[in-house]
Amino acid sequence: MVTLDSTISFLIYITAVSSAAAGVTEIAKSAIPFLTYDYVPENDSCEAHCKACKKQQLKKLFNLVFSVVAAGCIFAELGLDPAQILMGADTAYVADAWGARIWTWGIVAVFGSPFFHAILKILQGYQQTVSNHLPPKPKQKISGK
Repeated sequence: MVTLDSTISFLIYITAVSSAAAGVTEIAKSAIPFLTYDYVPENDSCEAHCKACKKQQLKKLFNLVFSVVAAGCIFAELGLDPAQILMGADTAYVADAWGARIWTWGIVAVFGSPFFHAILKILQGYQQTVSNHLPPKPKQKISGK
């Protein structure tokens, strides 16, 4: 059953793995030079601009693919299924962590991370508001007359 606590745990897990994958990608940029190179056109012709733009797009695509693979590896190494965390199962460990079911969470973590982070902050604020012991509401109306 999905509860507020299990949803917050799920979102924390997803955003943590996404941040770790982003860190791995940044480390890889120091080892693979073309991941950081900014492609500029050689001259002012339309073909040169198109070629530079294509190279920039390929660089961005490779960075995203690298992040997805890194997130999938992190999920597989941890051996935890985020869906089980969300459902509040007794155990979230999976025996076949290298299966496609876990690897797809790498895609979800990388591409959904900004959305999940925003939802996490909203739910944490809501949980804090609900858990605070607010003073009781008055039992009878108070008139201003």
